[in-house]
Amino acid sequence: MNLYDAIHQRRTVHNYEPVPVDGAVMDRILAAAHMAPNHKLTWPWCFTVVGPETRQALLPVAYELKNAVELEMQRKIHAKLTNPGALVVVTQHLCDDEFRRREDYAATCCAIQNIQLAARAEGLGSKWSTGALTQHPRVCEILGISVEQECVVGFIWLGTPAVVPSIERPPTKNHIRHLP
Repeated sequence: MNLYDAIHQRRTVHNYEPVPVDGAVMDRILAAAHMAPNHKLTWPWCFTVVGPETRQALLPVAYELKNAVELEMQRKIHAKLTNPGALVVVTQHLCDDEFRRREDYAATCCAIQNIQLAARAEGLGSKWSTGALTQHPRVCEILGISVEQECVVGFIWLGTPAVVPSIERPPTKNHIRHLP
């Protein structure tokens, strides 16, 4: 798939087939993420591929956050956490300098975009999630993330899409300025 097709076809996918992402495919996706531009060559990101056992360990926190006492709600949360073929947690190393921290955040976001475009080029769907689960202290503990040294920029869900949503975008001209 060419770059423009990947860009134009990338969508946020919410529903996945229960098919794991091949390890070689995951390696290519993460290698593409690592090619993102980064200011002053700080390489501020870390990609944590979360396996099935760790995803299971996240379930109680997710149930608690959603106050999921009903079985149907627990089933939905279980499917959301365990069904996508892969979960990559993207973190940013923290820097004391506020300006560099913003630059590092921007670079980490570029790496996430590379993940999503590479996933699309591989025929996969993706979703960048930044909800309460991504910021919960117990989640950081389960994932081995030191909140003093790094912060979660997002959970990236990857997998074979069950449904690829369509989206109506506003015209490009509404978002472009030309100056003389």
